[in-house]
Amino acid sequence: MKAPRAASFGNWLAWWIGISTALSLVVFAAAAAAIVYVDEQEEDEAAGLVEEDSLDEALGQVGLALAAAAPLGVTLAVAGAYWLARRAVVRVDAVIAAATRMSAEHLGERLPVSAAGDELDALAEALNGLFARLERGIALQRQFAADASHELRSPLAVLSSTLEVALRRPRSRDEWETVAKRALDEVRQMSRLVESLLMLTRAGVIVRRERTSVAQLSYAVAERWIPLAKAASVALQVCRVSHGAVMVERGLMEGALGNLVANAIAHSPSGGAVCLESRCTDDGVDIIISDEGPGVPSHERERIFDPFVRGTASAADRTRVRAGLGLGLAIVRRVIEGHGGRVRVERAASGGAAFIVHLPRVE
Repeated sequence: MKAPRAASFGNWLAWWIGISTALSLVVFAAAAAAIVYVDEQEEDEAAGLVEEDSLDEALGQVGLALAAAAPLGVTLAVAGAYWLARRAVVRVDAVIAAATRMSAEHLGERLPVSAAGDELDALAEALNGLFARLERGIALQRQFAADASHELRSPLAVLSSTLEVALRRPRSRDEWETVAKRALDEVRQMSRLVESLLMLTRAGVIVRRERTSVAQLSYAVAERWIPLAKAASVALQVCRVSHGAVMVERGLMEGALGNLVANAIAHSPSGGAVCLESRCTDDGVDIIISDEGPGVPSHERERIFDPFVRGTASAADRTRVRAGLGLGLAIVRRVIEGHGGRVRVERAASGGAAFIVHLPRVE
């Protein structure tokens, strides 16, 4: 079906250019005839002669020239236009064929790019970039679905086996209470996972924002997590604050920063310290949360923000500051990017991890 379409486009363009050329020649001939006629009339008047057939003679001369030149001019115009149209359409056909072969199962296909460097190549390169992002997004979506299914399958399997074993023989009231508590724990685990998944999907949608000072935000987060830091024998301190202000959804931002603080507490050794500080930069505000834990290896600093990626936490046994779902940092990134910011992790001066949240500053 592609060849008829390509031929139709080439023929249409060639005939249109041919007709345009013929009309241009006719207009040119008419103008030339008028000029010749006026010129001969002026010559006759100057010589005192009156010629009746001046117009017929002028038209005859121009018509003869037009009859000789028009077929060749129109033929060359049509042939050149058809050749150019076919050349362009062949490249368009190659792009269409590559796009047709692409599907959700074969997203590795890319549009051909020639060495011409023209607009078609620029369009193909832009679409290839779009396809690459789509391929990565679909791959992440599939991985996310697989991980979520795995996380839900584990508590469901435990719950199912617990109830099956309990029903194999009669049990006392105390035994049934033990079974019910274990089943309730698994249900609560699934509920936390579902709530975290919902929060992850909604984190990038910021409905409303309010002007908030970075100092207020820092102290509010610290105040909320100080009791759990004490339970883990970790000192949580607001080391330095800036006087900048940001436009944020207060609840979401406090939750995201709190997630980073909880993560720092969970990875800090007993007797360690977590520092929360902020500073103004040229284009925004940096909020830094650092700890004295083992830090994050350089090859893991990007992967830890993916869903369901967990790390070992030295304080996990001392306090329940971590849900252990592997969604905390993924939610943090989604919230920060939803506010037009970015988050990264570096090595802290103390040797631990330093999570740096960059947010746009308002005057």
